[in-house]
Amino acid sequence: MKETAAARPAVEKNEAVAATPARKRRASDEASGSRSRSRSHKLARDCGCDGDLINNLPDVILATIVSLLPTKYGVRSQAVARRWRPLWRSAPLNLDASYDLCSNDFGRFSLVSRILCDHPGPARRFAFDRIHLHREEKRYAEEAAQLESWFNSPLLDNLQELDIVFSLLEYSCGQSEKEKRYPLPPSVLRLAPTLQLARIGSCDFPTEISPALNFPLLRQLDLRRVSISEDVFSGVLSGCHVLENLYLSEIRDVGCLRICSPTLRIIVISCLFEDNGELVIMEAPRLERLLLR
Repeated sequence: MKETAAARPAVEKNEAVAATPARKRRASDEASGSRSRSRSHKLARDCGCDGDLINNLPDVILATIVSLLPTKYGVRSQAVARRWRPLWRSAPLNLDASYDLCSNDFGRFSLVSRILCDHPGPARRFAFDRIHLHREEKRYAEEAAQLESWFNSPLLDNLQELDIVFSLLEYSCGQSEKEKRYPLPPSVLRLAPTLQLARIGSCDFPTEISPALNFPLLRQLDLRRVSISEDVFSGVLSGCHVLENLYLSEIRDVGCLRICSPTLRIIVISCLFEDNGELVIMEAPRLERLLLR
């Protein structure tokens, strides 16, 4: 008993010594937080902001911030305050119809239509992964027409980035189900003059394109799981006058892809052909990297 009583003060002393650094850290953190708050209050007083730095920013800066938010939060920003209501509509539209916007494929389709109706434009970016249409014939025709109207909308006249991937369609053939790719809406190609980046996936390109098709600003082209003829591919590539990055993956229905580009710097190829095919780099004087994955 005497040893226990004698040892207790030593234990308490050790605990007190051990607790001292923790108390010092807490005190330091509190002092640091206090200094940070003091600086914030001083800055607010100097700016005459009454502590509200965000709402005292000019509308043009707030609109830029809103345009950089994920689409869902950009739309919701209209509910923050009366002053914020016109900001989303006044900022360029960066539409990203990812699963974060809506997890239901058909729900996302409807939301995109509503957003394109509500926003006056201009749109800078249009991204829609897994565009999914109904299999029922009447609904399919209605949604295909709606899709065509999106890309014909004046809202997209000066679009800079296009990122669209379609869901594979399924149709019955005897006792089995076969996959079929959705045809690329012809209206997509009207966006060519202003595009700087284009990523297109899981669709069939038109069998013919206009010889006048021109992508004067396109720097990155990404084609994945698309069906495209040799002539159409050559026509697209010849219309890209500043193209630097080319990504190709799982190209269908083509015997040979010939690459001829005076500006290409990077070519990335991943599982290039679903069927047997051949890739020929005929001319690429500025090519720096050829990556095979």
